[in-house]
Amino acid sequence: MALALTDEQAQLSAAVAGFATRHAPLAQTRTQFDELAAGDVPYWWKAFTGQGFHAVHLPESAGGQGGGLTEAACVLDAAGYALLPGPLLPTMIAGAVAAAPGAGPVLRTLAAEIAEGTRAVVVLPESGQLTATPVDGGWELTGAVGPVVGLAGAQRFVVSARTDTHTVWTVLHTGGDGLDVVAEAGTDLTRDVATLRVDGHLVSSAAVADGFDVDAARFAAVALTAAEAAGVARWCTDNVIAHLKVREQFGQPIGAFQALQHRAAALYIDSELIAASAWDAARAADQPAAQQLIAAAGAAIVGNAKLPDLALDALTMFGAIGYTWEHDMHLYWRRAISLSAASGPVGRWARQLGEPAAPTRDFSIELPDVETEFRARVVEILDHAATVVNDQPGRQSPDYANLYTGAQRDVLAAAGLLAPHLPAPWGLDATPVQQLIITEEFDRRPEVVRSSLGIAEWILPTILAFGSDAQRAQFAEPILRGTHAWCQLFSEPGAGSDLAALSTRATRVDGGWRIDGQKVWTSSAHCADWGALLARTDPEARKHKGIGYFLVDMTTPGITVRPLRTATGDAHFNEVFFDDVFVPDDMLVGAPDAGWSLALATMANERAAISGYINNDRESVLRNLADGPGADREALVRALGEVRAATNAIAALNLRDTLSRLAGHSPGPATSIAKVATGAVLRRIGTAAVEFAGPAALTHGVGDTAVAHTLQLPAEIIGGGTREIQLNIIATMILGLPRR
Repeated sequence: MALALTDEQAQLSAAVAGFATRHAPLAQTRTQFDELAAGDVPYWWKAFTGQGFHAVHLPESAGGQGGGLTEAACVLDAAGYALLPGPLLPTMIAGAVAAAPGAGPVLRTLAAEIAEGTRAVVVLPESGQLTATPVDGGWELTGAVGPVVGLAGAQRFVVSARTDTHTVWTVLHTGGDGLDVVAEAGTDLTRDVATLRVDGHLVSSAAVADGFDVDAARFAAVALTAAEAAGVARWCTDNVIAHLKVREQFGQPIGAFQALQHRAAALYIDSELIAASAWDAARAADQPAAQQLIAAAGAAIVGNAKLPDLALDALTMFGAIGYTWEHDMHLYWRRAISLSAASGPVGRWARQLGEPAAPTRDFSIELPDVETEFRARVVEILDHAATVVNDQPGRQSPDYANLYTGAQRDVLAAAGLLAPHLPAPWGLDATPVQQLIITEEFDRRPEVVRSSLGIAEWILPTILAFGSDAQRAQFAEPILRGTHAWCQLFSEPGAGSDLAALSTRATRVDGGWRIDGQKVWTSSAHCADWGALLARTDPEARKHKGIGYFLVDMTTPGITVRPLRTATGDAHFNEVFFDDVFVPDDMLVGAPDAGWSLALATMANERAAISGYINNDRESVLRNLADGPGADREALVRALGEVRAATNAIAALNLRDTLSRLAGHSPGPATSIAKVATGAVLRRIGTAAVEFAGPAALTHGVGDTAVAHTLQLPAEIIGGGTREIQLNIIATMILGLPRR
């Protein structure tokens, strides 16, 4: 995805992309490698800066466009996609630093110069510091810094110098006495890289850049670098997918081969997470410094650090042609390596993010002051519910959230607040904004339990959308009030992930159907009142036809539930046997051959629910280990930081989808992406937990222990469809790769 979220941002990105296509095509860039390495000004720079693209984030008082860092990120996203050469990225980073709140007159002057087209670069302390010796009226600078991208072509250098007592920042002008810029051979062939050597250069006290905030500068540098990285990742993904659709082997497009489909889908997932983390970093510009650090660390870890691997994967998917000089792929790979290097060692960012006591990323949405009457009604209901006690704890499902019943739940169910997205009278037909308002108000009242619908959360929408009036009347209220627990009777021993290959038979009899067959891996069947069952109603029909969707009373004679113990020792799953089980006609949902489409609707709800697992506190086992005796704390904190970065990227992806829906757009592919990404994060947590537990992993333990977490992984990773099934869906339904 492009970073642009609003229509205005999309128009800005499109304008930059159009400019790059017209003025800086890659074929022309290839003829200018030597000039670019020397820092020569690209011929199109004046036209580009004349349109103000490079200054969208600078204040109007400095001659900029008055936008924010998100608009700057949109420009760099498009520039990265086009591999726009030259000084754009370092100059925009310098502009963000110069225009930061609290900047003094020297930096404000620099911001105005940048708005006019002056090329600039910021040299952060990790790239080297000069030594400042006090002289009459100022400082004498000596030393060397670099290598730094964009330094050979810059007209202004923002550098730091260390005195005996403190650090001073100043803006140097190219060509000054004692300044020697030495260009070097850069990894990225489309940009200059150089070292700055300083020998006795004098600066006056008036040239000191008051108000320079080094942490804010690091944040801006990482956020804007990540934005360009997102564009590079998107180009790699788009071009690989296009290649897979047209390149033929063995008489068919190679995109029809499952191995390549899975690699393409994984590439797409990674590029989406890179974009989400870059967007999150850009939006953090208006948040407190602590939040900026978290967002920057996430962008550095998920985006910049992972980009070279993504580009290398893309290159290998082109085959040998992708490794040739003539193909553009290696230029993007080189840019990826350069962007990653510019962000600094990933371990430093991971350790900052992974401190157990570090604050969490804020993904709350500041809602507009709308729906005041709706909010008042929700407040009234929840305040009343807070006075009511859930006096019946109800049955507990070990696989999903607690299924509370009782007076408080009855109040919430009657008001439509347990599943507000459902149509009235079961829900409120709540818009995305209204759903967020409800969530906000629940969060403010922890004493009010927002009870889960359990597995019925996936099934009830199917009943409401496709069931009969009688079915809706019979099942909706008990599900909402928690008096009916449900299971999903889909999987079979002989079908596996090929759900449409099911063999459980439904034979028409007087007044209904006789069911014979076996289901397996059925969560909570041992404590369910009802189940949603798929059975073959027409054995002569095509594979995906002739399937019925039935609602089955689990107490019906002929049903046998046999618990299946898993590696944990618990029996969460079950085999369910149907031996001449009668199901009346009025328990068939829809037509006898409509079961497959209804199953798809149910599974879509299931995947959306499972992708939300990551919102739970699954990292707690790593935090506990970090604070334990004898822990390799540094390595563990780094692992925890990497987990948090991935978790935050998934949350940012979902937040973007939510904001898009609030703007009236249809849901995007975030759910499918989050399901796969969530599985990867959960696996990383489990692997790290066992790795760092050491001898403690010799015992199983219970609760929040390394082995207990790890032994639960298969259920969480496989549930809702294996990774391979999810990759199939992404490859064919989202990316449009051909089927075999």
